[in-house]
Amino acid sequence: MTHRPVTRAAATPETAWPAPAPASRALVKARRPRAGACRLAALAAGALALLAAAPAARAQAGFAAPPYADAGVATTDDASALFVNPSAAGLRRGFELAVSASGVPRPAGGDRGDPLRHPFYRAALALGLAGFTLASPEGGRVSWAVSAAHGGPALRVGAQLQSLGTSTWLAQLDRLDPQAPASVAAGAPGDARTTDLRLGALSRPAPWLSLGAVVDHAAQPRLAGVRLVREYTVGLGLRPFAWLPGSGSTLGTRVTLGADVALREGESRDAARVRVGAGFELVPGIVLRGAVEDHGGVRLGISLLGGRSSLHVDSQDCRDCRDPAGTITATVHAAEDRTVLAALERPRVASVRIGGTLADEAIASVSLFDNSTTVDVAPVRRQLERALLDPRTRGVLLQLNGAGGMAQIEELRPRIAALRAAGKPVVAYLESGGRRADLYFASACNAIVTTPESFWAGLGLHSDRRYYRKALADAGLRIDRTSYGKYKSAYRNFSADSTSPADRESIEHGLDVVQGLLVTAVAHDRRIPEERVLQVLDGRSWRAEDLQRMGVIDSIGYREDALRMLGSLAHLGARPHAVNLGRIEDAHREWRVPHTIAVVYASGGIETGRSGNDLLNGAFMGSETTVRQLAAAFRNPEVRAVVLRVDSPGGSAVASDLIWHAARQLKRETRKPLVVSMARAAASGGYHIALAGDRIYADRFTITGSIGVLSIRYSFEGWLAHHHVHQDDFNRGAYMRAWSTGHDWDATEQAAADSATYADYRSFVSVVAEGRGMAWDAVDAVAQGRVWFGEDAKQRGLVDAIGGLDDAIAEARRRAGIPVGARVEPVEYRRPRPGLAQALLGSWVREQWQQSVHLPDAGETRFGTDPDALSIE
Repeated sequence: MTHRPVTRAAATPETAWPAPAPASRALVKARRPRAGACRLAALAAGALALLAAAPAARAQAGFAAPPYADAGVATTDDASALFVNPSAAGLRRGFELAVSASGVPRPAGGDRGDPLRHPFYRAALALGLAGFTLASPEGGRVSWAVSAAHGGPALRVGAQLQSLGTSTWLAQLDRLDPQAPASVAAGAPGDARTTDLRLGALSRPAPWLSLGAVVDHAAQPRLAGVRLVREYTVGLGLRPFAWLPGSGSTLGTRVTLGADVALREGESRDAARVRVGAGFELVPGIVLRGAVEDHGGVRLGISLLGGRSSLHVDSQDCRDCRDPAGTITATVHAAEDRTVLAALERPRVASVRIGGTLADEAIASVSLFDNSTTVDVAPVRRQLERALLDPRTRGVLLQLNGAGGMAQIEELRPRIAALRAAGKPVVAYLESGGRRADLYFASACNAIVTTPESFWAGLGLHSDRRYYRKALADAGLRIDRTSYGKYKSAYRNFSADSTSPADRESIEHGLDVVQGLLVTAVAHDRRIPEERVLQVLDGRSWRAEDLQRMGVIDSIGYREDALRMLGSLAHLGARPHAVNLGRIEDAHREWRVPHTIAVVYASGGIETGRSGNDLLNGAFMGSETTVRQLAAAFRNPEVRAVVLRVDSPGGSAVASDLIWHAARQLKRETRKPLVVSMARAAASGGYHIALAGDRIYADRFTITGSIGVLSIRYSFEGWLAHHHVHQDDFNRGAYMRAWSTGHDWDATEQAAADSATYADYRSFVSVVAEGRGMAWDAVDAVAQGRVWFGEDAKQRGLVDAIGGLDDAIAEARRRAGIPVGARVEPVEYRRPRPGLAQALLGSWVREQWQQSVHLPDAGETRFGTDPDALSIE
């Protein structure tokens, strides 16, 4: 990078720098009109100069000269930004190491001791928000700097503390003025050193616009007796094709234009230096770069971007430079660029591990009666999507180990189908065997491999109901219950002695639906008769060879055998290179990915107050927390549509109503669409909050509806009588006795409770009728507390379409008018993470339980003997 010589501005008037010779003054004066004309011509190129962000002339800072042609304070965002704008480093690739050398040829017989004629070496290490740099001319002392940044693409600020030496300073000044270094060197024997401070800021409010600013020498330190004057640089960047609808992440990143303007403190505006540059990506990974300066400097270069490394080469021509010079920069980075050159690197397959109950959020539920954990499905989605888009990834090894969550797996199966359609085979490897969900997931793959001693059992369905009314009565405890809806069965096992006909009908129907969905899918995917699948699901234990003979699995072996099969299908040989894509970050090519869609996750039972975990019920969703998240999503100025993802069995009627009311009110106030996606369950209160949506999606396995009302109340009258405890009552109100835990409900009190419950039921049905545009009687006919699955619910008008979260987001995009090809990164609102003590307690309880109660699965084949027999020797 070249710069116009401004000797007088490199130090304050009281410094020891001699004034330029008269000839030099004449040269400067003669150049100003032409420089001004160039400046006006550049700025007159429309938004090219004023709105474009390519590097401008930067004068003084020891680390200021950019390592490649079009670097600038608003456009450079990799490790090289540590030499340009400390606030921008690491935005593109995160962890990155860059090493560059600028060569200055020495003429024959030249002064080999002249520091201006030595090659200049630099290195930069970006660690996300932190960075470290080294710089030194050949034979000179090393200068170094540390930097730190804070914020994201919307606004980021940074600071860099430099330990700057004279030799590094002189090597930089060679690109500024051939006379100034000699004057500095004359007054500075040896290699003096000072501490310098650089400040930077970067803002990328849109995919096409970038704004940057840097203050060099913020503290105006002295170096070799010379005060380094503050210098201000502002830059604008423009990606014109990112304006085109749907082109922000494709064509929009191909052309980058920019302009920087630099001015030293105390100088007039006429002394400002302007530099305009551009980068043109011919194909992904091959970039032509160039820049011109208002004082006649020209710089051209080319960049070759590999998947995890890159090479930048450029040359410069400047009439003010003592010798033409070129720079070569090589980088290695953790994040991967998707380029044509990356496709030439070693091909690979992705290894994706899946286990545990998949859900929208990773929730550790700790209670006195149960300790359960769900696994966040989002990383699995991202890995499968990355495998589909990555040109190096030729297939996927899907390692299943006790996966659960049928609705979530149903949403992942289309991603497997997309991989197969793209010619990227998927092989499922089940090391320990599997259950129903594993089989459902694996059947979507090209092939299934399991180990010889894998455990396959209990693949059918079983449901049981236990009734505790008499057992509680023996203890003197009674639970009175009121409900409306003959199918509303919650807590009925505490107040009845057997399964009612309505409950039996609902259970049998649910088992038929779920069994049918699995049988149809597995028979179709594995191309075997449904009768054979039903035989496998009869509940017996099966050996791997039995399942292979029946066509349920393809091969018996180990992980290396599964990889060998995948390598054969992907034409990569017997030992394909396998990687975990979840550990490899994707480079950020776009300046800003719009967050125009928000996803609010509403998971767990519904209670009033804040989300949390109690010792009786475990983790729950609080109305206060959910309403606050909905408000943040709707009032986010960037968000144009909201998706409410519901995964809840219901809970408090008051809390459900508060969430539903807030969603409707926010939708009216902001006039933004709301689309609902229902995951594993949206029942009762969970369905109530879903009614606020403009359109409702459900998976085929989603438990939907349960439109009914109930309440329970416990009584210790029997226990008190058994223990000879006498209770006197004093009431004001005919029905106040019913609220005492010392009395069972009598017929009058039960009737009053039933009447109130029916009124609440009518209100609930009215809300559903209004939200779904149905008659009250039509809703009542499918309500009554009945649980429906996705297809049932759609046929009865309770949901609008069958689909998962991706379908809901696509519908939200359509309603918001977002072009189909435009990349959107939804902003997510999730439940707050538990406090450190709660998280540690939950982890400790689960770990102690697993270590202390390591019981085998029922029916699992074991290799072992009676431990007592080992004592006989």
